[in-house]
Amino acid sequence: MSALDPFLLAQAVLERYGRSFLQRWGDRSESASPASPFHSDPHVNTRARLADALSAGWAAGPGVWSAPVRLRSIFDRIEPAGSPGRSSFHALRELDPHRETLFRETLFPEHPGREGREEEYRALARGLGQALRIVEDLARGHTGARIAGMLGAMARFAWCVPASSEEAFEDISLYDHSRVAAAWAAVLADMPEDLLRSWEAMPRDGSDAPPIALLLKGDLSGIQDFIYRVSGKGTARGLRGRSLYLQLLSEAVALFLLRQLALPLANLLYSSGGHFWILARPTDEGRLAEIQRKIEEHLTAFHGMDLGLVLAAVPLRPADLQPGGLAAPLQRLAEQLRAQKSRRFAGLSPELWADRLLRTQPGTVASGDWTDCSICGQVGRMGYEIHEATQGLRKCRRCLSFEELGRQVLDASAVAWLWLSGDRSPPAHFVTSFSTWVEAIEAFGLRPVLFDSGGRPIGDPSIPSGAQWALVWAVGSRAWDPDIQRQIIRHLKGLPAAFIPRFLLRYAPRVTQEDTEQFRERYEARGEEMPEVGSIRDFEILEGWSEGIQRLGVLRADLDSAGALFSEGLGPRLIFSRMVALSGAISRFFEGYVEALCRQVDPKRGGSGVLYALYSGGDDLFIVGAWDALVEFARALRRELGAYTGGHPRIGLSAGLTLHQGRESARRMAEIAGEALELAKGYRDPARGREKDALAFLDRVLPWRAGETFEKVDQWRARFVKVIREEEGARGGAGRGRSILFALIRWALRIQRERARYPDGRMIIGPWLWHFPYFLRRWIHLAGERSALRELLEEMRAEWERLSPREQGEQIEMVWGPAARWAELLTRRS
Repeated sequence: MSALDPFLLAQAVLERYGRSFLQRWGDRSESASPASPFHSDPHVNTRARLADALSAGWAAGPGVWSAPVRLRSIFDRIEPAGSPGRSSFHALRELDPHRETLFRETLFPEHPGREGREEEYRALARGLGQALRIVEDLARGHTGARIAGMLGAMARFAWCVPASSEEAFEDISLYDHSRVAAAWAAVLADMPEDLLRSWEAMPRDGSDAPPIALLLKGDLSGIQDFIYRVSGKGTARGLRGRSLYLQLLSEAVALFLLRQLALPLANLLYSSGGHFWILARPTDEGRLAEIQRKIEEHLTAFHGMDLGLVLAAVPLRPADLQPGGLAAPLQRLAEQLRAQKSRRFAGLSPELWADRLLRTQPGTVASGDWTDCSICGQVGRMGYEIHEATQGLRKCRRCLSFEELGRQVLDASAVAWLWLSGDRSPPAHFVTSFSTWVEAIEAFGLRPVLFDSGGRPIGDPSIPSGAQWALVWAVGSRAWDPDIQRQIIRHLKGLPAAFIPRFLLRYAPRVTQEDTEQFRERYEARGEEMPEVGSIRDFEILEGWSEGIQRLGVLRADLDSAGALFSEGLGPRLIFSRMVALSGAISRFFEGYVEALCRQVDPKRGGSGVLYALYSGGDDLFIVGAWDALVEFARALRRELGAYTGGHPRIGLSAGLTLHQGRESARRMAEIAGEALELAKGYRDPARGREKDALAFLDRVLPWRAGETFEKVDQWRARFVKVIREEEGARGGAGRGRSILFALIRWALRIQRERARYPDGRMIIGPWLWHFPYFLRRWIHLAGERSALRELLEEMRAEWERLSPREQGEQIEMVWGPAARWAELLTRRS
């Protein structure tokens, strides 16, 4: 038998799942379309049946719905001792992240009941049936576009439908199971029949069997350094573009790899945050070194040694696909990836090493023509690679293109990826280091085109010759409007196309007229131009809208021990489709919900927001803004993650929040916030068996689950602020309360320094245990009768007397001291 087409096989599997759901819950007219003749092929049936079993851990059952049940939260399956017994379920609703009032209700698994309503299933079936008909029209017979379109339709309407009404699969969506099964089908396309039959006959006896697939993981390394390796004024406007560019570049690399391996989009199991997973054939392993070399040559041509691809691959055998069997391959994959990171660019030839490192400059020109970019520091020729920009800055072509991308994405409703034909290798010449972001991505055979909410192209509207089809990310709700889609297709000149939903972080505050009135003098005093209205607010403007002390806050956060959630957290329930479902659930929160949370939390100061979401993807994020608003965002982020995961004790979030002046180096701010994040991740409390899941803020590490230290600090901070403001309102100036804040800060620092002298970090007994109550009594006496300050001090005395000597020292150091410092910063007059 000749090998089957992996694309047609993947398409057949997706069609089966879609038709199965429509036949059960849709109208007859929506499920009556004839199936592809490919379905009647017995070789197809064998591979489709095996692909289904491999996705489900060698079990059968997905694809049957005896009742309209809801999708159970995947986080209910993570199982440390003491995990919550309460189950939660998702709403049966189309996934539309742009209806902000419904997004949280849709995305969060808050329904206590398992049973759904039949009309909800039928509404989803109608939506899916209509979407699949549009897919056929737009694909114009192109198999790759048809597969992508079917994945997009399933992602919208089947993301919340369980793969089966059986309890074993109620936490895996029909979308996740079907796309994983399609990926397996593509991998099995050229497998010999006798091997397939042997696996079907004895699927659990596969420890010595030949590999059945190859699991690839790719990491784009150097991301953080690349984003924040900028300096000078005006850097804020380019950071959003830099961050988005790396998201697009990572996707381009993954799609390039997929294309080189001749695999459909279904085999890209995950792509977010600079990481991706691909399911490939065992025979593809021999090609990986050459493909990685090509990718590294492309990356280094444009970025020197700043960005590289780290690629690891592990073979999967039949035994690995049993429940729990994936833990060992995932562990090997993580170890291999760590080892590869120390061997970046190992595939480059010595000649390319020299070229990429030395970056030989072009022919001779007058010495006066040479200058450097004020943002990234690259040296080039004035008027060629470097151009004079506003505010007296010199900017290279690349930095200018990043700024333009950052502006364009604020209004983007869709991003079309045009798949180009032919070799798009970059020229071996130094000027590629100044190329625009579009030129860098085109080296991988793809051309991104952004569209606004009206379906009009943003930026360069040209369609390059050799474009084969278009994969369109719908990043705004308007992209699903049929009229807007027609407008986009019209601009794409009728190319085969597919629309898929995709989250894209676009939140950024813009300069307002009030900003120009409030900050113009500050800029003019330094001889600088005020940023124009409508552009992204720079760091100094965000800093200027802070409450209390004017400082810029920088927040870095990530999910604790994310890798262990996959390899250990699912335990014996770990099967392939569940692994993919868990990664998708985490990505929906960090890529999708974070932007909605920014809009909910961000106060509209000066007619615009004060939070600037630079990056959120995978399982981490980086956000800057007015420091006081950023604290509120961090608190909401941890609270919402707890709600999203059902308060699971194993799932925590560590974060570092630091304060800076707006003119500091972006790279230095990122480094300091990164150090604070590492400090939070180092939190340990042996007495309660707790670790990580803390916020490093104001030189303290504060565990921040409900009822823990951060919440106590915040409660006392609110009391302190209330008293200070009441005093200042009554007196018209500073009162005694502010002096007490400074005293508390000094007490806390004294205890902190004393405890730091002991290697084990134990709380020691010191003179503060008898000095502090004395000063409390004096403060109460000086506060006067029936004052807010006296009531506060009486509360503190009552709290003090309830605590043991050890707890008293901790109360000053870890609660009252940080709360006093926070309150003092909030009430300071800048």
